[in-house]
Amino acid sequence: MTEKEEFYNELAYTIYNKYLSDLFVPQDGSFKLLSTIRYDPKLTEIPPITPQDITKENFFLFGEHYHRLVFSLTYFRRQITKNNELEFDISQDFLFEKLTEAIKLSNKIVFEPMKIRLLVSLDGEVVVELHDTGYRANLLDGILETQFSDDQIWDVYIDREVTFISPFTSFKTTNRKVYDDARRRTLPGKRPGKEEVLLINGSEHLMEGSITNIAIRRKKDEKWITPQLSSGCLCGVMRHFLLRKNYIEEETIPLSALEINCEVLLFNGIMGVVRGRIVS
Repeated sequence: MTEKEEFYNELAYTIYNKYLSDLFVPQDGSFKLLSTIRYDPKLTEIPPITPQDITKENFFLFGEHYHRLVFSLTYFRRQITKNNELEFDISQDFLFEKLTEAIKLSNKIVFEPMKIRLLVSLDGEVVVELHDTGYRANLLDGILETQFSDDQIWDVYIDREVTFISPFTSFKTTNRKVYDDARRRTLPGKRPGKEEVLLINGSEHLMEGSITNIAIRRKKDEKWITPQLSSGCLCGVMRHFLLRKNYIEEETIPLSALEINCEVLLFNGIMGVVRGRIVS
């Protein structure tokens, strides 16, 4: 091996161990696929009174969550187990039963909203966790052209360290190290629950937030635009909904487009759409 080959081999090894080893673990199936689902009694005309009254419509974007989960399972099983087939029941009815069963066993009050963490392993094991979440009168109010108070607008920061694109940014899993690291590096903690950090990929293009997808206004026509999936962003369920309803469009967004005091949309399947403002 020549001196130059040794140099580049050592460089590649250093880059992999410093930046990529936590992102690409081909043989490691210890992570779980994750969906955070909003249960909301107000999503149906007649709110549930008992767990038996709950319908799929009470789980916000249930269909989008289901289809993303099946696609993600298929992808990771092909990559890790080399098996394209799902050898277990993962139907919509099965997941609905798991969700309602968890609510029934928890003795939680069904006329209060909940944040549900649905964890699915690559062998089909399902775990459901229930958490309290805030009331939202209108899950789409962030996209309305109205006046927002400073208290309603989130503080949005830009992480200046590169985030490498990987399957763990494109798919939602329990492997959230890049997001946790970005939050730890960047968020000051001045407004807990109202702060978000934006991730930038190696091409200096906007990807997403640490817990949200994002859209900014396109200057030429004021249309809301969101990064393309090729940026490495999560294929979020709320993102998919807003694209399908033509509230937003996809576009490559360079870091230079993120200006201080620029208003943005932040969205996910729990809080819907809220407004944010880039502060740093």
